[in-house]
Amino acid sequence: MKNLRRTQRASYSLPLPPVLLLGSILAFGFYALIFAGPLDFQILRRYCLSHPVAIASVALFSVGIVGLTFKWYHAAKQSRVTGSALAALQRLIADGAEVSPARRSEWLAASWEAQPAFLRDSWLGLRICRALELQINRGRRQQLESDLKTLGELDADRQHESYGLIRIINWAMPMLGFLGTVLGISQTLGQLDTELLATQQQAAMNQLTAGLYVAFDTTAIALSLTVVMMFVQFAIARVEVNLLNRIDIASADGLVQFLATDPSDSQATLLEPIREMAAELIETVGKLVEQQVSLWSRSIAETQQQWINWTEQATSKVEDQLGTRVGEALEKHVASMQKLQDEGSRQIDLRWQQWQTTLSDQARSVQSQQKEMSRQSEVLQQLVASTVDLRNLENTIHESVERVENIGRLENASMCVGEAVAVLAASLERAGLIRGAPTRPRPSRKAESTTDDDDVIRLSIDSRRKAA
Repeated sequence: MKNLRRTQRASYSLPLPPVLLLGSILAFGFYALIFAGPLDFQILRRYCLSHPVAIASVALFSVGIVGLTFKWYHAAKQSRVTGSALAALQRLIADGAEVSPARRSEWLAASWEAQPAFLRDSWLGLRICRALELQINRGRRQQLESDLKTLGELDADRQHESYGLIRIINWAMPMLGFLGTVLGISQTLGQLDTELLATQQQAAMNQLTAGLYVAFDTTAIALSLTVVMMFVQFAIARVEVNLLNRIDIASADGLVQFLATDPSDSQATLLEPIREMAAELIETVGKLVEQQVSLWSRSIAETQQQWINWTEQATSKVEDQLGTRVGEALEKHVASMQKLQDEGSRQIDLRWQQWQTTLSDQARSVQSQQKEMSRQSEVLQQLVASTVDLRNLENTIHESVERVENIGRLENASMCVGEAVAVLAASLERAGLIRGAPTRPRPSRKAESTTDDDDVIRLSIDSRRKAA
């Protein structure tokens, strides 16, 4: 069985050492032809020799093409061998028509082992060997269709896994192209001469574009080779998938038709074991029922007793805990009520003291306000008395002012008389009756001082009136 599984896995896998070796030889030969002259074209030198990344992409492409070539060769070979294996299977099925149905699986397995090695190691041959091995180990034909379906799915998985190297190469080549682009751009920008860019912009731009050509050429060659390789992979994979589908149909048709008769399909052979199994089953079920009934009875009795015990224990425990909890709760409640009562009494006493203090303060305040009001009433009486004195003084001052005004009027009259006398003297002098200029009388200092004193008295009286 181990050898069979190893052969199945090896039939789909891709041999890595030969593929890597031949791929490297192919890449070396390609570049040798470029340098030697037969393939010395400008476009090949530009895209395949512009950067080490481009060389690596070409080398990966060579390895991938060699691997796909191996796959195509094996697929074509298996396609030819499958036809021969299918013809051999049909021939064996026709020869085994006379074989007893009970021995058909062993006979077909032995006959298939006698076939040539290239038929046994083919994809169809390995599928037939594995299906017959499962049927022989099982003892009768059961689940043959599901076994064939499972084997077909396993072969499809192995076929898909065999393209692991090709998928890695298809992933790596675009990544190498992008890496070449990044390296080319960074190298170009690093080698750019700033002085040349300042003096000769056209030359600097030519240098920059030349470097960018190399950078983008690596991506172009990598993507182009990836596209070509993916199309080739798709075509070869389709050939293998079609071949696997052909193998699935051929193996299912041949084996199911040949192994359709089961030695256990006879009614006599089938019913007797069924009857024995039914009798044993009924007896076993009866014993199980009796045992189960006894077990249930004991279990129910034990459960009832346990329930009674548990109920009594729970009742006593609940009563104890309830009494304890209720007592503790009542004690806590009484304590809290006592505490609240004490706190209320303390608050009431405190409030009563505060009220007494407030009332005493208010009484003292009222007494002080009464004293202040009596004092203010005395002050008002004094102010009234002083107001009466001020009024008397004001009347006296008014009388004095009137007298002073009368004195002023007399002085004005005397001054008018003097001026009249002066005018008369001047007239008499112009008339020639008298000589000399008349002298105008001047007011005396006493009169001026009297006038000033009158003004001062008036100002003081006016100020007192405003203040009053």
